[in-house]
Amino acid sequence: MLTFETTQVQGVKAIIEKLTSLPFQKVLHNISSLDAQPASPNGDVIVMVTGALIVDDESTTQRYSQVFHLIPEGGSYFVFNDIFRLNYG
Repeated sequence: MLTFETTQVQGVKAIIEKLTSLPFQKVLHNISSLDAQPASPNGDVIVMVTGALIVDDESTTQRYSQVFHLIPEGGSYFVFNDIFRLNYG
């Protein structure tokens, strides 16, 4: 599941459609903080990232926060949940 601002999208196909429909071509992430901790005895991990985005060729940055719930699978991880939010104000 992906929560992008106030929109919730579930399933691989719907998430890809949401991300490819966003009105910009490139995004540069400048990460300010990254925190991770175990989420369960099964090896799940919760990750929280804060930082600033530069969209396309704009000169102003937009602050954001993002939380990922990662689940182990086959020696790697997949994103089970992703919550993204721009930080206004």
